[in-house]
Amino acid sequence: MKKTAILAIIALTTLSCTQDNTTDGNVTLKASAVVSNTNLTARTTTDPVVVLTDFKVNIGSIKFEIDVEDERHSEDPTHEDVKLNGPFMLDLLDPNTTLSQIITSLSVPDAQYEEVKFKFTPSLVDGEMLGKSFLIKGTVDGKNFLISSSRESEVEVDFEDASKDFTINSNDLTINLKMSLNGIITRIKTLAGQGLLTDTDNDGVIEITTNSDDNHHDMGEGMRDLLEHETHLED
Repeated sequence: MKKTAILAIIALTTLSCTQDNTTDGNVTLKASAVVSNTNLTARTTTDPVVVLTDFKVNIGSIKFEIDVEDERHSEDPTHEDVKLNGPFMLDLLDPNTTLSQIITSLSVPDAQYEEVKFKFTPSLVDGEMLGKSFLIKGTVDGKNFLISSSRESEVEVDFEDASKDFTINSNDLTINLKMSLNGIITRIKTLAGQGLLTDTDNDGVIEITTNSDDNHHDMGEGMRDLLEHETHLED
C-alpha cells in the first residue's frame, strides 16, 4: 500500500511538472544599435562629420509587463509581471560581435505582454563604465567626444507601433531592443555647427554628460532623454 502511494505521488508530481512546462514560453531578448549611413556622412562640405566608435549600456533590471486586458491576468495569480535582475553590460558597437547581441534568454508564463521595462543603472564594475549607465564615444570633425549619464533611469519600451503587443503561448519568441543613435548624431552635428561643443577643461575630449563636465550638463540631460525616446522594440 505504501509503495502504491509513493508511485501515485511521483505520478502526480510528473504530471504537475509537465503541465507547468506547457504554460511557459521561451523568450530571447536581444539589443542592437541603429545608425543610418546618411547620418554618418556630411550633406555638404561645411557640415560637421560625426564618427561613432563606442556605445555601451548597463541594464540593471528587466520587467515584462502583462497586458491588463489579458483575462489570464485576473483569473490566475501566477500571471504576473516577470522581473529579471542584471546587471547586463552591452557593447553595441563592438566590431567583433554580431549586430544584434543577446541580452538574455528566459522562460516566461503564457500571457499577452504590452511592453518591456528596462532600468538603466550606473555600472559598479571598474573600468570606463564605472558610475555610468550608458557611454557613447566618437569624433566630430576629428575632435574626440563622449556622451554619458551617471543617472538611473527606467524606460518603458513599446513597439514603434504602440498598438502592438506580443503573446507567449508555449512558444519561442525573439524580441529585439532597438536603440537608434540617429537623433544623437543629428544633435551633435547641430551643436557642433553652432560652435557649442567646447573642451572647456582642455583635456582633449569634449564631455557631454549629466554631470558638469565641460559645462555641458544640460546637453547631457538632453542626450539622455533623446536616447530613451528613440529606444523601441523592433516591430
